Amino acid sequence: MHKLAMTLLAAVVVVWIAAKTNVTSYASVVWTKVTKETKNQIPTRFEIERVRNEIAQLDADLGAMIRPIAEHKADVSRLTRDVRKSEDSLTEQREALLRISKDLEPNPKAVILDGESYPADRVRRKLERDFESFRRLEKHLESQRKLLEAKETSLQAAQEQLAKLVSKKQEYEVRLARLSADEETLQVARIGAKVEFDASRANHIEQALADIEHRHEVQRAEIELTVGQATSDPIPTRKEPTVTPGSVRQYLEGGPKLVRR
Repeated sequence: MHKLAMTLLAAVVVVWIAAKTNVTSYASVVWTKVTKETKNQIPTRFEIERVRNEIAQLDADLGAMIRPIAEHKADVSRLTRDVRKSEDSLTEQREALLRISKDLEPNPKAVILDGESYPADRVRRKLERDFESFRRLEKHLESQRKLLEAKETSLQAAQEQLAKLVSKKQEYEVRLARLSADEETLQVARIGAKVEFDASRANHIEQALADIEHRHEVQRAEIELTVGQATSDPIPTRKEPTVTPGSVRQYLEGGPKLVRR
C-alpha cells in the first residue's frame, strides 16, 4: 500500500513539473532541432536517390488513379447513350400523344389508329395511360440528365487531377535531373577542395630526385675517367672511313663519292 502511494505521488509530481516548467514544449524544441541536425547530416546523394524512389512511386499512384477514372468515363458514356435513347423515346411518345389528342378534340365516336377504327372512350383511356407513362419518362429523363451532369463534372475534376499529377511528375523528374547534375559537379569540386598539397613531402621527393641525378653524374664521370668513354650516349659512334689516295682520285675524277656516315 505504501509503495502504491509513493508511485501515485511520483506521478503527481511529474505532472506538476510538466505543467509548471513546460517540459513538453522544451522536449518538442529539442526533438525538432535534433531531427533537423540529423537530416543535415544525411548526404545529398542519398537524398537524391530517396527522392528518385519517391518519384518512381508516383507511377503506382497514377496507375491507381487511371483505372477508376477509366471506369467512370465508361459509365458517363453509357449514361450518355441512355439519355439519348430516353430523349428519342420521349420525342416519339410526344408525337403519338399529340396525334391522338388532336383526333379526340372534336369528340368523335371512333378514332382511326394505324388504319383501324377504335371506340373513342377506349382511345381516351389509352391516351390517359400513355400520358402518365410519358410523364414518368420525363421525370426519369430529368433524373438521368442531372446524374449525367454530376458524373461529367466529377470526371472532369478527376481528369484534371490526373493531368496535374502527370505534370508534377514530369516537373519533379526535370528538377531531379538538374539536381543530379549539380550533385556531380559538387562532388568533383568537393574532391578538389579536400586535396591538400604536402609541401614537405614534395621537398623530400625533389631532394631525392636531385640526389639520384647527382649520383648518376658522379658514376658517369668515374667511368669516363676509368675507360675513357662517356656513358651518356649508349649508341656507339661509327669510325670515319679511312681516306686513301685512291679514294681521293676517284672522287676528283667523278667516280663514286665517298659517303660519310
